[in-house]
Amino acid sequence: MDGVASSVTARLAAPSSRLAMPPPRQKTALPVLLLWGLIYAVVVLSVTVLAQDETYPVFTADQLDATMKTLGPNIAGVRAAVRELDYATAKERGIRSREQLATTVTFWRDQERDDAVAMVRVVTDRLDALDGLLSAPEVDAARVGAALVRIQDGCAACHRVYREQDSVTGAYRLGQSAVRGL
Repeated sequence: MDGVASSVTARLAAPSSRLAMPPPRQKTALPVLLLWGLIYAVVVLSVTVLAQDETYPVFTADQLDATMKTLGPNIAGVRAAVRELDYATAKERGIRSREQLATTVTFWRDQERDDAVAMVRVVTDRLDALDGLLSAPEVDAARVGAALVRIQDGCAACHRVYREQDSVTGAYRLGQSAVRGL
């Protein structure tokens, strides 16, 4: 045993090229740390730049008018498809109608019309309910018809407040009361 202990002690005491080199972990720690720092800086800078470049989308009165002019025919198409018992087409048009209507919330928020935002939400919820009815394995035509009436009533409630008819042409347009500052 005495010979074994002395050889171990001798090896520990003798300088070796192996002991003089830093462990591999120390060699890679600094580059890894620098790489993580660089990645962090790029991510933070990218998020900051993107946040500055992204502006809240503006939904103008003209865009609202255009949306309503396409939304009306889509809702009419839902009713027509339901009358023809073409529930797949009714469902597609209902989904598209919901998408179109939901975008108008931006306009109403910009105009600070919380009542209109609430009305849009009511109708989008009713369109969601219609979608559920049209997705059933067996469509209940009476319930679908009642859902369409509720949707139309929701639309009419908003139109009574925010739409006006031109006395000369008979065309409908956004009422002056809808636009802030007028």
